[in-house]
Amino acid sequence: MLIIFDLDDTLIDTSGAVTPFKLRNIFEILMQKAPTDLEFQELVMINETSLKTKDAIEAFGLKKGVSRKAIEKAISEMSAPLPSDFSIPCTPNAKEILEFYRKLYPLALVTGGFPPFQREKMEKAGIEASIFSKIAIPEDSIKKPFYKDLMIEFSKAPADIWVCGDRVPMDLAPAKELGFKTVHIRWGRGKRIKHEPWIDFSIQDLSELRNIIL
Repeated sequence: MLIIFDLDDTLIDTSGAVTPFKLRNIFEILMQKAPTDLEFQELVMINETSLKTKDAIEAFGLKKGVSRKAIEKAISEMSAPLPSDFSIPCTPNAKEILEFYRKLYPLALVTGGFPPFQREKMEKAGIEASIFSKIAIPEDSIKKPFYKDLMIEFSKAPADIWVCGDRVPMDLAPAKELGFKTVHIRWGRGKRIKHEPWIDFSIQDLSELRNIIL
């Protein structure tokens, strides 16, 4: 057995901690002022209905007639380092479930984004990289090639590989195409994504994995 986890809104509460902080900075870059509550909610709502925060920045910036240069600067803010005292909570029972399964099976982390920023988020959430037998961070968030490489590297049959993530199109669909088992965690954007009938399991709390992956 091999278990592959996503990071954002699967193991760590990105939507609850990192995203609100970043969106305020992004608004100020785009609009050159601090947002009112109503203005900030407009950006938040666009982000909630977008697959990626980058898409939300583009949409909001274009709607407001912001320059391309400002939009690009706002996009770069997404992966800028966080304050030194910034902490990120894990999703419920994430650390406990990682400790439980690391004793049973190899674990892998496949997370999309800017590698230094993804590793910084892990550190600020208190997740040790040593928990994982393999970590892959595709900047374009295209995960299927990395899933294939893990299947080969660990010599596992597709039916013996589980992928747990919040975003169905990016995390789970490519896993299903390879014949892997899929677990959708309903956290962050995952709460609003339509459930697909081909998803094997859908959970709200990672502790539920104990009843699924035996």
